[in-house]
Amino acid sequence: MRMTTGAKAGLLVFGFFLAAWTAMAADSAKDNSADILKVRNVEVAFHQAGSWLPKPDLDAMMELYADDAVLTDTAHGNKVYNGKQQVREYFAHAGPFQPAHHWIGYTPAMRIRAGVDGDKATLYFECLWMDMDKNAIGTHSFSDMTLARSGDQWLIKTIRVGSVGKL
Repeated sequence: MRMTTGAKAGLLVFGFFLAAWTAMAADSAKDNSADILKVRNVEVAFHQAGSWLPKPDLDAMMELYADDAVLTDTAHGNKVYNGKQQVREYFAHAGPFQPAHHWIGYTPAMRIRAGVDGDKATLYFECLWMDMDKNAIGTHSFSDMTLARSGDQWLIKTIRVGSVGKL
């Protein structure tokens, strides 16, 4: 089977297009890879702040939020908490911060997504809060966030939280 000159030219142009697109995608990934890592580290800090070991730290949790942050609790009728103080009140009553709960939070790798677009970012992850006393899952929840760059860090602007039914 012989290819015509036009077909060969078409394949050549397509090949150049594909190579250029691949190079642009690679450059784009290189350009924001440091930001993606910083955004994903918000999940790490979130779970570290809420985990029993060494101890839950509500102040560390609140360092992740912008002053005008908005939290929507989808597990309780989409109740909205406006501003850092109300978000703090939400977390003060949340499971990980209850003295009787000895939970450690983590996110399995396949249950996290992050994206960066300039000074804005998105972050979604599911939390498995392991109950250390019962050697079982205390709760399975999700956090769906938008973040904004503030200097050299990323702060949570909006967060939707709720329960996840199944693993």
